[in-house]
Amino acid sequence: MISPRLARRIAQIHKWLGLVVAIQLVIWTATGLFFTAFSIVDIRGEKLVHPPAHGHVDMSRVKLSSTDALNTVVEDQPTEVILRPLAGRPVYEIRAAIGLYVISAETGEVMSPIAEDLAREIATTAWAGQGALQTMTLIQKAPREAGLPGAVWAADFAGEGHPTLYISATNGEVGPARTDLWRTYDFLWSLHIMDYSERENFHHPLIIAAAILALSTVLFGVALLVHRFTRGRVRATPQPN
Repeated sequence: MISPRLARRIAQIHKWLGLVVAIQLVIWTATGLFFTAFSIVDIRGEKLVHPPAHGHVDMSRVKLSSTDALNTVVEDQPTEVILRPLAGRPVYEIRAAIGLYVISAETGEVMSPIAEDLAREIATTAWAGQGALQTMTLIQKAPREAGLPGAVWAADFAGEGHPTLYISATNGEVGPARTDLWRTYDFLWSLHIMDYSERENFHHPLIIAAAILALSTVLFGVALLVHRFTRGRVRATPQPN
């Protein structure tokens, strides 16, 4: 049995530890409740975007060979080329030492950076939501929520939660759909893992220290519970003569 003096000491430590980690414990509990209250599919906005189609290339529309396409950007030291569809058009996507390019397989035109009209067509084709496209905005440095590198087109649609679909301005890749629900989730996630800038790292000294303090608080609380539940029983036990 814990002595009364030790129990008082444990109670004091438990109290001060609780004061130190109380706010973070509330945050962990509240954010955890939020995470479980919504489907991750809804949070990610997956229902708002058609699944990527591993599309068929209409070879009858291909007028240029891959060699012709590579020659278009030969000065940029191309290293890889693939033929793929883009908004129904056959294009060559060429990865070079100093950039990524999209070349029309019909005309040889360099289509990157993606023009607004093409980005608008890509966005409306990929969109599965009910709201209509409202605005297209070119952002030279993609925001973190875009999930795409470089410049992007932000396609804002009408609908609940201010949905935005991101399109790469480099190669026309369709990025994620973001809504206010995702933005709320993202903010709460930063509080949950205590990574307030990048919101990705959950292995850092701050959260480790907070977890150790929280665990210590719980363990001291358990020790107090054991002491208080057993104290009366021990006293009531008759002593041998």
